[in-house]
Amino acid sequence: MKFCLFFICTLFSSVLFGQFDEADIKVLIKTATAEELVYFWNGAIEETEYHAADMISDVLLKKNPNNKNFIYRKGVSVFYYKKDAKTALGYLKKVVSNVSAKYNPESGMETKVPFEAYYYYAYCLENNGEYSEAEKFYRKFLETQIGKTTRLTKSASLKVANTAIAAKYRATPKNVDIRLIGDSVNTIYPEYAPIISPDGTTIYFTSRQPWLEDTLKEYVEDFTNLSPEDIYVSYKKNDTAWTRPKKMNFCKLELNEATVSITPDERMLYVYRDTKQNGDLFQIDLLATSRNTDSLTLINIPEINSKSWESHIYFNEDNNFAIFSSDRPGGYGGRDLYRIVKLPDGSWSKPSNMGPTINTQFDEDAPFLSIDNKNLYFSSNCDKSMGGFDIYTCVKIDDNVWSTPVNLGFPINSERDDIYYSTTADGLKAYFSSNRLNGKGQVDIYEINYVPVDIKNNFLLTGHIQRTDKKQLNKLTDVEVSCQNCDSNKKKILRPRLRDGYFITALEPCRDYTVEVLGPNREVLYTENFSTSCELNVEKIERELTINEPSLNIKR
Repeated sequence: MKFCLFFICTLFSSVLFGQFDEADIKVLIKTATAEELVYFWNGAIEETEYHAADMISDVLLKKNPNNKNFIYRKGVSVFYYKKDAKTALGYLKKVVSNVSAKYNPESGMETKVPFEAYYYYAYCLENNGEYSEAEKFYRKFLETQIGKTTRLTKSASLKVANTAIAAKYRATPKNVDIRLIGDSVNTIYPEYAPIISPDGTTIYFTSRQPWLEDTLKEYVEDFTNLSPEDIYVSYKKNDTAWTRPKKMNFCKLELNEATVSITPDERMLYVYRDTKQNGDLFQIDLLATSRNTDSLTLINIPEINSKSWESHIYFNEDNNFAIFSSDRPGGYGGRDLYRIVKLPDGSWSKPSNMGPTINTQFDEDAPFLSIDNKNLYFSSNCDKSMGGFDIYTCVKIDDNVWSTPVNLGFPINSERDDIYYSTTADGLKAYFSSNRLNGKGQVDIYEINYVPVDIKNNFLLTGHIQRTDKKQLNKLTDVEVSCQNCDSNKKKILRPRLRDGYFITALEPCRDYTVEVLGPNREVLYTENFSTSCELNVEKIERELTINEPSLNIKR
C-alpha cells in the first residue's frame, strides 16, 4: 500500500504542477480510496492548490458525510478556496470539539481533527465579528503549540492583537458612507486595485473575469478557475452609475497585468506585469495606446525593477519623487515602502527605506499620495490592524519625514484585506478593494463618501480647455497650462487630459498666482492673475476655456 500511495502522490504532484487539467483530476479522485484522497488533499493544501482541495473534500464527504475529519477538511478548503468565512464557520463549528492530540493526518480512517481546527475556527469567528470568542480560540490554539514556531502560530499571535484592535475600532465607527461601486464594475470575479482620476470621472482597475469563451480554457488557472489579471477602464455616467468597463488593448491573454497608478493628466499609466521572476513595473503612454500602439515599457529607473518583488509605485504630481513597495533584502520585514528622488541632473537617487515610523516587520504596500503631496496613504497587515491589510495615512512633516501613521478605522477597514486606496483630488470620494463579507465576488471595489465638513486645507485649481471642434481634442497635446507659484515660487506646467481638456493642480492658501495657457509654439493664449483665500479651509478655483479655430485665441 505504501508503494501505491507513493506512486499516486508522485503522480498527483505532477498534476499540481499543471500537467493535468481539472477534468483529469476529477477522474483521478473519483475512483480513489479515502486514504488516497487524504494524501491528495494534504498535497493540494501544501501546494496552495485550493480548488483541487475543495474538489477532493467533496468526494471525501460523499464517502462519509458524518466523518468529522472530512468535515474539517471541507471547512479548511472553503476557507482557502472560496475565502468564505461564514460558510467555513458552519463546517468548523461541527468539529472543533473533536480535536485530538493523537490526530493522524495521513489516515483515511481518522475521525478526529487536529489542533489547527482551533486556528481556522477562530479566524472565521473573527471575520464574522465574534471577537472575544475568536481571541479565546486563538489562545487555545497557541496553548497547544508551546515551543513551536510555524506560519499558523505567527498568524495566531498576530490575530490576538488584531481582535482587540477590531473591537476598539468597531466601537467607534467613522462617519463615512461606504458602498459597493456598482454592478457595472464589480462582478462575480475578483475586481481590485482601483485608480480613480483626480476629478472622479474615470476609474481604472484590475479584474480576473474571463475573455471570450473560446479562449478561456487555455489560460485559466486550473485550480482557481480564474483567468489572468487584466486592466479595465470605466467612466462615470452620473453620481452612482458607471459605464460598462472596457478591457485596455495592451492586455495580453496569457499574462497578468494589474493597475498600479496614473498621472493626474491621465497620460501615463503605471502597471504590473508578470513577465519574469516576480514580475516588473511598466509604464504605458495612453495617447499611443489610444492609437492601438502597444507602448508598454519597463520603468527605466535603476533599482526599481530588481530581482525582488516590486508590487506598487506612485509618482507625485511633479514627477520628482516616487514611493514604491518592495520585499528586497535589508528592509524591516516583508514588503517595505521605499522612496526615490529626481536629482538636479535628471537622474534618480538610489532607493531609501522610509524607515521604522512607516515600515514594520510585516508588509506595507500600495502607496498613494494626495495631489498636494502632503498625505500618504498605504496598507499594512501589522499588529495594529483590524485583521489582514488595513489602510493607514500619515502627513508629511519634512523631506522624507512623516508623521506616525493613523489607522483609518472602521468601517473603512475591516477584519479582511482592505488595500489599494485612492482618492479624488477634493478628498470627497475614495476607492479601495476588499474581500469583506457580503461582496459580489471574491474581491470587490468599494466607494467611500466623506462628509464635506471633514475635508480641511484643500485648495485646487481645476478647469477644462475645449476646442470649438471637439473632434480635434487630441490636438491638445500641443497645449499647456503654466501656473506661476504652483510649485513653491517656481512655474509648474500642467498638461490637459486629452479626452476632455481637464487639468488640475493643488494650491496653497493666501498666495498669489498667475496662470497662462500656452499654444503649440509656446505663445500665450490666455492669462489670469488670482489669489487664494486666507480665511477659507477649502477653495476650488474653476475655469472653462475654449480655443477658437483657426486663430487659437481663448474665450472663457
